[in-house]
Parts: sequence; structure tokens; C-alpha cells
Amino acid sequence: MKQLITFILCSILAATIWAQADTTKVDVMKKNVVTVIENGDNVHVVVGDKDRGKGVEVITDEWGDTTHVRVGRRTFKVFEGSNGTHVKVEKEHKTQKWSGKFNPHWAGLEVGMNNFLNSDYSLYQNGYPNDIFELNPGKSLTWNINFMEFAFKNEKKTFGLVTGMGFSFNDYAFDLPVTIEKDIEKGRIIPVNIPDGNSSVKKSKLHVNYITAPLLLEIKTPLRMGSSNLYLAGGAIGSLYLGSHTKYKFHDGNKNKAKSNYHISQLKYDLTGRIGFGDFCVFANYSMTPLFKEGKGPKIHPLLIGISFPNI
Repeated sequence: MKQLITFILCSILAATIWAQADTTKVDVMKKNVVTVIENGDNVHVVVGDKDRGKGVEVITDEWGDTTHVRVGRRTFKVFEGSNGTHVKVEKEHKTQKWSGKFNPHWAGLEVGMNNFLNSDYSLYQNGYPNDIFELNPGKSLTWNINFMEFAFKNEKKTFGLVTGMGFSFNDYAFDLPVTIEKDIEKGRIIPVNIPDGNSSVKKSKLHVNYITAPLLLEIKTPLRMGSSNLYLAGGAIGSLYLGSHTKYKFHDGNKNKAKSNYHISQLKYDLTGRIGFGDFCVFANYSMTPLFKEGKGPKIHPLLIGISFPNI
């Protein structure tokens, strides 16, 4: 989360910054645009005018188990429970105003299942099974909160270039009872069998967070369903690494969590394809960048297949 705060602050130009105690404010033209409050237990970031229901607000606890993201009049609550990462959406009621403007379909909530493609485990040929890092797709979920979008459209409003920003919360649940650790001597991550003890392993996962920015070409086709047009979109999504941790849990309720960067690639980009009607979309994202840095872990490329609810 501190990396996210640095990213936000560095992106504000010609700003006045002042700090008092654990509060930092960024002013532009005598108007407050960013406020960061750290009280030891959590980090609270406000971008924009919170009192008027505009802008973005992010609150996270010390362990990152619970994150509140307010975007305008919507609040997304991301929390890690006993059954994985979940997102709850709350929205203030507001009367819809329809217009003939081009309506992009990036901002909203997405959920999908992860898998690994084009995997290369040659670093682990000795002493490890070939499927050591295989995933359980049903438990390997990604939740994306896309909170900002912009569209540069043609005169007829039939297609446009779409960009924006979002947060991505990714779970990679291992199929075998293993976790990963950083091997200082070898300078890479290694798989480690989880000792069962008095209770067997219920689940084990790697959790990775990113901030994302897309560049999509979206086309509104003549095909209609009710008042909605069929739309197609494709392009690339760039991601900046924010943080990661491993977590495993036993059937008796005991669990272990360890934070580290685990040699995750700091920057990555995905190719994405999307098709949808109105506020429903099916998409697939394939990462052209390996999950781990070159030579620091297995060469694996995540594939995410999911559904999106734009404009919720």
C-alpha cells in the first residue's frame, strides 16, 4: 500500500505538499486533492472531493486483510476470509441520466478464474514433481475494481479508445499442499511442502495486488438486445505491482501468512479480449509477462477468464 501512495503522490505535478503528525496533504491551486493519514493500524488515502461524493478513497488495515475502496458513490469492500478473497459492493442511489454519448465499458467490477499457461519448470527439475505449481482454478480467483475510465470516440460514437485505472486482487491457489519461499542462496523462489502436524492443509495460495491501466479499442456494433448494443473490445492492460503475500490454512482453523515480494515482476502487461451487452461482459486476459522475474522463479504466464459488470 505504501507503493500505491508513492505512485499517487508522484503523479501530482505542480503541487503543494505539507505534513502534520501522521497526515500528509497535497494541494493544487490552493485546493486539496490528496490526503494521506497513517495511524499505525491502517493507511487512509483520499483523492478528490470526498464530501461531494466524488474522487477515490482507499482504506487498508495493517495486514491488508481488509481494503475499502470508495469510488464516487460506490464502495467496494475487499476482504480475505476463510474461503478466499471476496468483494462486496455498496452503492448510493442516484437517478440515471441517459444520453447519446459513447459509453465505455471498463469501469466496474470483474471476477474471474486464474490458470497458468506456457509453464516452464526447468529450474525445478531435480527433486520436485512436474506439477508442483499447478493451480486449483476454482479457488484461484481474481477480483478487479476498475474505478476510472476515459473514452476518445469518433464523431458517430460507434467506436473509441478507452483508458482508465483499476485495482487487481489476485489469488493463485496451489493444488498441492505447498507454499513458496525465497531462497537467499539460490536467489529465487522455491516450493516448500507444508508440514501437516496435527491437521491437514485446507488451502494454500499466493496473493498478488496490482494497480492497472488499460488501452482498449471498443466497437459498438449494430446488433442489439433490448436497448443495449453488442460491443467488442480488445487491447492491452498494463499493471504495476503493489504487494504480495502467501497464506495457508489447516482444517483445524490455524493459518499462516507471510509478506514478501517473492520476485514478482514489477511491471507486466496483458492482452485482453471482451464481448458484452449493456452491463454484462465476458473477457479473457493473457499475461505476456511472466508472473515471476526472469531466472527468479518458474516461467509461467497467468490466464484469467471471467465476467465483468461495467457501470454498476
